Amino acid sequence: MTLCIPYDIILLLRLRYIEAITMSDIEIEYNIDDTPMTDDEIMGYLKRIGIECDINTDLNSLALLQKAHLTHIPYENYYCLEHRITSLNHKELYRKLIIEHRGGICFELNGLYAWLLKSIGFNVKSHLSRYIIPEGEIHKRTHRVMTITICGERYLTDVGVNSECSRKPLLLAEGLIQNDGISEYHLEKDDFFGWVLWQKLKNNDWRRLYGFTEEPQLDIDYIMPCIFCDIHPLSGINKFEKVSIFTDQSNIRIWDGHYQEFSGGEIVKDEEIKANGKAEILKKVFSIIL
Repeated sequence: MTLCIPYDIILLLRLRYIEAITMSDIEIEYNIDDTPMTDDEIMGYLKRIGIECDINTDLNSLALLQKAHLTHIPYENYYCLEHRITSLNHKELYRKLIIEHRGGICFELNGLYAWLLKSIGFNVKSHLSRYIIPEGEIHKRTHRVMTITICGERYLTDVGVNSECSRKPLLLAEGLIQNDGISEYHLEKDDFFGWVLWQKLKNNDWRRLYGFTEEPQLDIDYIMPCIFCDIHPLSGINKFEKVSIFTDQSNIRIWDGHYQEFSGGEIVKDEEIKANGKAEILKKVFSIIL
């Protein structure tokens, strides 16, 4: 079967790629290597996410890291809106998310998080997943997740979702209902999707979030799906502002010009953002200065 891509889409991709290269700093590094973080980089990362205690390679430490990451480093897609080509180089991710106090999309957030976990000494395996929401169509694989093996048990960890998701590592066990204090989750095996993560928000029915298969991925395997998210006309990430961060009991986000707050998985505030008020919200709520 021959795949035919309309010429106008090819032309648009070429133009956006040229645009992205022109807008990017020529000194940005795109190569990726496996050099671990230095001790100073680990300390800087932990300080960024508010952790001052000792970290080990156990489940308690993993849970602490995941929740701290979600509540300190926001999801944000401003590079995608500028049609930039996102660099997944570890040093570039560290500069943006840790030094410059910015956020990123899932490939940045989970990419940097995976680097931290590996550098600390966790047994990390990365996977490429596809969202199943909204139901009714097969989505492309545009999300990165990780599984961590601790004492012979595997746990799913993810800090790259821009809406309510699990705030703690989930044991990779079929049918086991697990609660993170806000929502319930369970995992099932599917012949096509692989491991499927189900979620039940308060006063809602169970729904499928995403699925991932078990073959391990390298950091370089995320370059192409990330470029799709950056510049492709069918990407759902480069159309409007998507910014979010977690608190202990809520998820706060900017979504298509609206400021929204969710408590217990339910929306409690939805206000249109005034043009002169966005910068203050970004700075005060998300610690982002554009």
